[in-house]
Amino acid sequence: MAYVELAKLHEIADGFMRPVRLAGKDLLLLQELGRLYLIANECPHRQAPLTRATLTGIGLRCPSHGIEFSLQTGRALNSTDCAAGLTFYPLVYEGATVGVELNDQ
Repeated sequence: MAYVELAKLHEIADGFMRPVRLAGKDLLLLQELGRLYLIANECPHRQAPLTRATLTGIGLRCPSHGIEFSLQTGRALNSTDCAAGLTFYPLVYEGATVGVELNDQ
């Protein structure tokens, strides 16, 4: 496994959002209420990018459809039209950085 740094911890504060592309996947690194998340950068409703989403304190609101998703569960908070939830990826902390572990291949 190889560690890939995504950000330095001193760069991150609540409201932070950074799109990243890793292993052919579009992802979004974000922080809200002191907690970091790495999610797929697409709305589970209709796959719109979440790069311009709004952080609401408890969730993330899709800029295209207005659906708000819980950052705790990934599920839609204000819509019954979307059964799918956000896709989360594990983060790894190394020293003063945060990143992911990728398979060596």
